[in-house]
Amino acid sequence: MKIRQLRYFEALAEELHFGKAAERLHIQQPPLTRQIQQIEKDLGVLLFKRTNRKVELTEEGKYFLVETKKMLAIMARAKTTLQAMGNGTSGKLHVSFVYLVLSSRFPDIVGEFMIKYPQVEMLMHDETSVEQLEAVREGTRHVGFITLNIMDTKGLSHMVVQRTNPCAAISANHPLAQKEILTLADLAQIPYICSQESYCKMRVAEVREQFHKAGLELKLGMQYRRKHTGTVFVAAGMGWTFINCDSHNIIPDGVVLKPVDCDYAPFEVAMIWNPDRMTPLVNNFLEFYKDRLGK
Repeated sequence: MKIRQLRYFEALAEELHFGKAAERLHIQQPPLTRQIQQIEKDLGVLLFKRTNRKVELTEEGKYFLVETKKMLAIMARAKTTLQAMGNGTSGKLHVSFVYLVLSSRFPDIVGEFMIKYPQVEMLMHDETSVEQLEAVREGTRHVGFITLNIMDTKGLSHMVVQRTNPCAAISANHPLAQKEILTLADLAQIPYICSQESYCKMRVAEVREQFHKAGLELKLGMQYRRKHTGTVFVAAGMGWTFINCDSHNIIPDGVVLKPVDCDYAPFEVAMIWNPDRMTPLVNNFLEFYKDRLGK
């Protein structure tokens, strides 16, 4: 059985619709139908119940979907590792990062690495800290840059590469924008906005605790799906959010950053990697980054 067939089965098992699965795979429906029939013939079992109105997984199909995902994950890990093998001067390097690190030396250092190693193909992935932890553990990402606060890096190696104080991002048109330093009492007047990602939900609990200690209530405002759009809503006057104080170069016009008089812990970004999945290329990148950071 070919990897392509497994991907076809996975798509149909998740979509439960031949047309939608074919569209997801960028193929026509007849080839998909033939491949599914061939898989069932090779396995000697029916994986789907088909009627004119719907497609359902059989019990055998449900079991095979679990095993298929395992097999595809193994192949993805093997491919990622093989791409980073050799003498460390060529191949593919998968690096993931959070938006916060873009305000640090990260873009410059990555650019310098690409100049020194022109045969290395850098594949950059903009992902949440939670997504990165799983991907680095599984081996589908070689190196990650995560927000370290309240993240569990068990089983991984890490190094803090950025430490910055949090500031309140507010609309430049808000009266509070005229103050040099804001208090929690100031911010209690404005809704706090946050993305729906899991890390942000944990941050909400941390911010709410700070307000509770001050005898105040955090006014929770809108939550948004797409990352990096929070400051756009801030600029529109829809609320405020916490962001690192050195983010002046990555925030939109109409947003100002103000220090806050509270005990909120500094933001820390850490470079993470899996010590059990080291290759010459990964090692070269880690050593290069550490060296440039120390200069």
